[in-house]
Amino acid sequence: MKHIRKRITYANVMSSLAVFLVIGGGAAFAALGKNTVGTKQLKKNAVTTAKIKGQAVASGKIKDGAVVNGKLGEGAVTTDKITDSAITTGKITDSAITTGKIADQAVSTEKVADKGVTNGKIADDAVTTDKIAAGNVGTGDLADLAVTNGKLGTGSVTSAKLGSGSVTSSKLGSITLVENKEEVGANSQKLIGAGCTGGRVLIDGGYIWSAQTAGLYIQDQFHFINAYFVRATNATGTNREVTVIAYCLEA
Repeated sequence: MKHIRKRITYANVMSSLAVFLVIGGGAAFAALGKNTVGTKQLKKNAVTTAKIKGQAVASGKIKDGAVVNGKLGEGAVTTDKITDSAITTGKITDSAITTGKIADQAVSTEKVADKGVTNGKIADDAVTTDKIAAGNVGTGDLADLAVTNGKLGTGSVTSAKLGSGSVTSSKLGSITLVENKEEVGANSQKLIGAGCTGGRVLIDGGYIWSAQTAGLYIQDQFHFINAYFVRATNATGTNREVTVIAYCLEA
């Protein structure tokens, strides 16, 4: 016994104790059965990222509402992750959808709400002639004095376009009287005319006999091309003069 006591030292004791703990602890952990470690056995914060196997956290493991904005990585939400009709108006912040976010031809007619395109949405000069449906520009759409001379086509202002009494003297250019006096023989008939030349336009005509007596009359009168004609009849026994007048408007 004395011999054994002489062999026992502090170092020997500590070495033996360490071996016992290693063997004893390993045996203790080896003794743990399957599914023995539950929630109560886990120390707080014991399960770190390194302890979780890849793909181990499935959908069923994630609590409803747990994945908040801050948990999503940049570019994590791709098109295939968004269900149809999921993005409603209320989900889009003001000015979030810029021009660069819209693909060419992506915004079709049915995507635009009635009266959705306001004045501020239309760029200057965006409404070209082919964008205006035929017959859609009414009187109320024309600004005052918008229809200038250059906007009127040649011959577009017909008689029907002129209001009653709208053509006053001030609207007419200079009027020139062109006269043609001829003699009508006794007991005869003669066609006499007076015309407008030099670009002037015939607007009316008339006649005057040189004497006011029975047997002098005009059988008919008419316009032809740019002249005024009368068919004068002299049923007297004396030669008589008649003057035919053309009223010519300066061009």
